[in-house]
Amino acid sequence: MPSAPRPRRLALVAVLSAVLLATGCTATVAGAPAADPAPAPTEGPGSDPVLWVDRVCGSLLIFTGPALAQPQFGNTPNLPGIKQKLTSYLNSIITGLQQSRAQLGQVGRSPVGGGDEAVARINDVLTRLETDITGAKAKVDSADPDDPQAFLATITAAEKQLGQISAPDALADLSASPRLQKAAAKAANCQQLSAQGSNPPG
Repeated sequence: MPSAPRPRRLALVAVLSAVLLATGCTATVAGAPAADPAPAPTEGPGSDPVLWVDRVCGSLLIFTGPALAQPQFGNTPNLPGIKQKLTSYLNSIITGLQQSRAQLGQVGRSPVGGGDEAVARINDVLTRLETDITGAKAKVDSADPDDPQAFLATITAAEKQLGQISAPDALADLSASPRLQKAAAKAANCQQLSAQGSNPPG
């Protein structure tokens, strides 16, 4: 997985409200203060970084859920049943990856520098992951349950291929920006993603 680039020092521009700009004036303005009618932006500068990183991490939970739901073969004594379970499992991951990428594409612009680049890197990894898992699934699909030795060899090769796949580390990518790293610590979806990584299935 590509290493995250060094965070660049960002120039922070303070946006002053009309009230702050008027503090140096001596004139008194009549009337009651009114709230800014413009809603807070949902993406880009000025938006909430916690909500933004929560959307990023939420998009990844779509595929990590199926990926962690590994099939159990104890009650499946026949090879066709094992093949069917493996195929269904890999199909669920591929579908999850496709849905993850679709949702990742809808998170909007990052509120701070470095976030958009992190999303691009995560998307690239998801794309490669989908390609690799599709290739492993093709091996499983080609396995012949009527030839036990060949079936075992094919499934072993698919398992080896799956073992070499690296999943995206969204939290590491987001940590390239100190502000996004702090936001991820407050985002519920990011905390769930972190818990999944620290408690892998046995």
